[in-house]
Amino acid sequence: MKRTITILLVLAMMMTSVAFAGAQAEQTTTGPIKLGLMFGLTGNASPIGPPQLDGAKLAIKEINTAGGIDFNGQKRLVEYLVRDDETKPDVAIRRFRALVNEDKVDAIVGQTFASITGALNQEVKRTPVAYFPVNVVGLDMFKKSEISDYTFAVHGSAYSAGYASAVTLVKDLNKKDIVFFGPAYAFGQDQWRGAQDAFKAMGITARYLESPVGTSDFTSYLSKIIDMKPEAVMLAHWGVDAINVLKQTYETGLKNQTTVFFNWMTNAFGSGVPAEALEGVYSLMSWYYDLTGFEDQQIVDASTVFANNFFNEYGYPPDPYSAMAYIGTKEALRGLSLAGSNDPSAVTKAMLENPQFDSMKGKAEWRIDRQPTFAYNAFIVVGKGPSERENQLWDLVKVIGAFTGDDYLPALNTLGY
Repeated sequence: MKRTITILLVLAMMMTSVAFAGAQAEQTTTGPIKLGLMFGLTGNASPIGPPQLDGAKLAIKEINTAGGIDFNGQKRLVEYLVRDDETKPDVAIRRFRALVNEDKVDAIVGQTFASITGALNQEVKRTPVAYFPVNVVGLDMFKKSEISDYTFAVHGSAYSAGYASAVTLVKDLNKKDIVFFGPAYAFGQDQWRGAQDAFKAMGITARYLESPVGTSDFTSYLSKIIDMKPEAVMLAHWGVDAINVLKQTYETGLKNQTTVFFNWMTNAFGSGVPAEALEGVYSLMSWYYDLTGFEDQQIVDASTVFANNFFNEYGYPPDPYSAMAYIGTKEALRGLSLAGSNDPSAVTKAMLENPQFDSMKGKAEWRIDRQPTFAYNAFIVVGKGPSERENQLWDLVKVIGAFTGDDYLPALNTLGY
């Protein structure tokens, strides 16, 4: 009798386990795919966060209009939950956990500031989920010892912006006497690391100048650069600092005395300064909505389609960060589709086994360190003056070239691979 009861209890437990597993499987094979979208919609990131969100939402709309994503032989629509990280790491972590544990999202796309992405990359190790940050992140996050198994960062690091800017300045613009002026925070310092590696490879010794965190008046630094009389100055600031340093470069007269290269331009920065301040300033952009005259017509056409769809949806042209959020969102959904599961280990395995994808930046491929190379890693642009602009607010720059090649990203052995 006692033995019979024991057997029945074991059978009941087994049936319960099977039923629970079946319920879990049902959750991942029926109903819509759920994405968490979390950006800096308020706080210091607010100039960039909303355009990022719009790019992500457009990717989802296009996929749903086409019937959804393929998932285990079925078409699944995609729904999304929007969260604001408020440009605060503690808020981001709290809302990240809620998206995973309470809202049960299948993947998370987002972030605007590198410090928050770094914090969430660590959180993924404790709260596993497929995580696709779409902003420029800190270089050290890509180290083998740091990157989460489930993180894929489509926009790379500021190291690449500094490296490619330095190469462009020396090889394309033929400048050798260079001052690098950056801020004392990671975005600028990572650019300096990239620029140093590029200068060393080219036999160039650049001078370095750094402004403390919180500086808003850069006049004294810019006056010092005027006295240094370089052939070119590289500017590596971000956010409001970027707008201020561009304005003051013009107001101090530095722009009239040397070539100015602003390393990493966005529409938000360019539209925040007078056209006269941006005129003739060289920059890199991860992408630009108007590629008229670019040599690769296929890329021009793909970019035009995206830009027109975005403008029709939102009434303004997409920022480069809108484009990268769009690409990152599509990659997150491709990973879920390939895996046929929201298990982050399965998503990672599927992505690394199928690393190639198409984009409006050309053919792309994920590396083992979870950042991709693109056929066109960045576009070289020069600022337009008032008389050149068809639209004074948004017709900001002209694309004059692109940075291609695998050396855009740091060598894998420098990251511990």
